[in-house]
Amino acid sequence: MDIQLKGVHPLVTYRGKVPADWLDYNGHMNVSYYMRVFCDATDQFLEFIGIDPTYRDRTKCSTFVVENHVNYLRELHLGSEMRGETRLLGFDNKKLSYHHSLYNDDKGYLAATSEWISVHVNLEKRSSCPMEDELKYNLEEIFKSQQSLPLPLNIGRSIMSWED
Repeated sequence: MDIQLKGVHPLVTYRGKVPADWLDYNGHMNVSYYMRVFCDATDQFLEFIGIDPTYRDRTKCSTFVVENHVNYLRELHLGSEMRGETRLLGFDNKKLSYHHSLYNDDKGYLAATSEWISVHVNLEKRSSCPMEDELKYNLEEIFKSQQSLPLPLNIGRSIMSWED
C-alpha cells in the first residue's frame, strides 16, 4: 500500500458515540472504555500505515504495544460524540511512537490523550524485527505531513507522584 497524503491534517482514527453500557457508577464513561477507544484508534492507524491482516499473513509480522500513558482531562457522558485523532511522533526500523487525542466532538473539547510506543515483531519468533521499506515509507509520509502541526498535549509526561 502506497499512501499519498495531501495537506497537513491529523489522522482521524476513531468515531463513535458513548453507549449506556460504557458508563460507570459515577455516570461517565468508564476508564476501560477510554482504553478500548484508544486501542481501536491504534488498530485504524496501523491499518492505515499498512499493518493489516494481509500484511500479517504475508510477513508473519505485526506490532506489540510496549508502553502507553493515558491522561483523562474531561468527562464523556452518555451519547457524547467522540472523535479520535492520531499523530505520529517518531519511528525507526523497529518501533514507532504515536499519540491519540480523544475529543467530545459535539461539545468541542479534548477529553483524553494517550501516548503509545509499539515494536514491530516477528510473530513466529516473538521478537522485534525491522519493518519492511513500504511501512517505513508510509510512516515517513505521515510524519512529513504532520510536521507543521502543533505538538499534542501531554507528550512525554510521566505519572504524577504525590508527596506527603
